[in-house]
Amino acid sequence: MNKKKTLKKREFTLDELQPIKILDESKLRDSKASEFFKNKNEVAKALLECLIDNDTESFMEILDAYLSVNRTKIAERTNLTRATITQAFSKKGNPTLKTIAKIVHEAIQNH
Repeated sequence: MNKKKTLKKREFTLDELQPIKILDESKLRDSKASEFFKNKNEVAKALLECLIDNDTESFMEILDAYLSVNRTKIAERTNLTRATITQAFSKKGNPTLKTIAKIVHEAIQNH
């Protein structure tokens, strides 16, 4: 029988890595997501940007995060069950445009 050739594993240690100096020249500011989601105007801008960019996945993530605290209130105002709203934002959810429009209207306009 022929033996298969195997490569020798190269020994590697983190000590061999050269340090990299990272300069932080960005003008980023510290922010908390909870503060962002309290400002309905900022949320509305973010949702509009997602629509302009045709980024439905981000749109749904932003809306779901915004509703995570207020799902019950929004459910009452839209005459949808809390379960319907939860299902709409699940990975298997496929909400209709009518459902999303109801939720967005109540979340942004009346919250």
